[in-house]
Amino acid sequence: MNNLPLIIARYCSPRLPFYYGWVVVFAAGTTVFARMAPSVFVLGIFLSPIADEFGWSRTLIAGAVSVGAVASMVLSPIIGWAVDRYGAGIILTVSMVVLGVAVISLAWATVPLFFYLGFATGRIIFHVPVQIGSGAVVSRWFIRKRGRAIGVLYLSGAIGGIVCIQIASIALSNWGIGAAWVALGVTVLGVAVLPSALLIVDRPEDVGLEPDGLPSGPPESMPVYLQLTQDPIEIDWTLREAMGTKSLWIMVGVVGTLFMTQAGVSVHIGAFYQDRGLGITAVASAITINGIVSGIGSLVWGAIIERAPVQRVMVVLMVLSATSTFLLFTVHSLAAAFAVSAVIGVVAAGGNVIPPVAYASYFGRRSIGSIRGIGETGVQVGQTIGPLLSGLAFDINGSYKVAFLTFAIVALIGSVVIATASPPSKPNQFSSP
Repeated sequence: MNNLPLIIARYCSPRLPFYYGWVVVFAAGTTVFARMAPSVFVLGIFLSPIADEFGWSRTLIAGAVSVGAVASMVLSPIIGWAVDRYGAGIILTVSMVVLGVAVISLAWATVPLFFYLGFATGRIIFHVPVQIGSGAVVSRWFIRKRGRAIGVLYLSGAIGGIVCIQIASIALSNWGIGAAWVALGVTVLGVAVLPSALLIVDRPEDVGLEPDGLPSGPPESMPVYLQLTQDPIEIDWTLREAMGTKSLWIMVGVVGTLFMTQAGVSVHIGAFYQDRGLGITAVASAITINGIVSGIGSLVWGAIIERAPVQRVMVVLMVLSATSTFLLFTVHSLAAAFAVSAVIGVVAAGGNVIPPVAYASYFGRRSIGSIRGIGETGVQVGQTIGPLLSGLAFDINGSYKVAFLTFAIVALIGSVVIATASPPSKPNQFSSP
């Protein structure tokens, strides 16, 4: 079974009119699409109906996101190592099967324990194997075109978010909570299992190719136009070396604050909009706007990150994160909700695209799975704190004001930290043209 993707790739690659790396992007993209079934935006659609039907508090429901994030902290370094050791294809295939079953099981989760088991399992898959595996395998297939490839990868996620929100909204309105979870789980299994099992090859070198589809061999053997445009060879860091740099830990911390804000807002945004007078259909539409903008934004951020320094782009992203959170206080109408959701979508796209490119650009391809495994712990800390802080703020004060102000201030602090940081520098190793 492990050799089947290699056989398919070796057969198809010379017969395709384009680089096989884009097939890998498609296959990995199906898992990013499917992981949106337990996304915080989808949970936002379920938040009020679950609270009304079972009498659970918003803090209790949002806590499932935090439990998943805490479990992911433990598993993230292990999964990162497994992606490097066994390959992304196996990890992603198993993950999609587990995700589909976990989401379907939520149809029978009528007590908090079962809800936490099912949803937290889905969140672990969302956080760890899909986030690390898909980003790592695409980063290995692309260097010069890495930004646009990662952008396409997360365009799939944005489309998945839109589709999952619409599926959940329609099923909730017509058939109830259980039917909505079953529909989402079946979507996961139908979309992502076979592509990840059959089409993902871990490295281009495994099928006799080079990153970006560039010809192999010494630069002097290439046509002149390729000699002039060939990118420098990346410097590869081991996990131990990367962990010894300040740059890694600054990235972990800043990206963690970005996702604290994102999760803290996203889990509650459906309920927040409903508190502002929007109906569930209008809320779904507003969140769909977020997904559409996020999809387009993924491509735009991908193009930007190929042309601008990582550090500068990260600063812009953190400032936009703070701005989008402040803008939530202006929402008093459907038009305002659409506008703010669009800005949040821009930030969500940047959060998806920029960190994977940044880690690979800083530390190379060889140990990217293990390095991302460490890096994702910051994301999980942030996604543990964010939803709980928002839920507690609402349950105590009847308002999200304290939480949203906190998120905005922390994001501004993060922008200053990343602006004053420096990229990693590896002694005694230099790039060669």
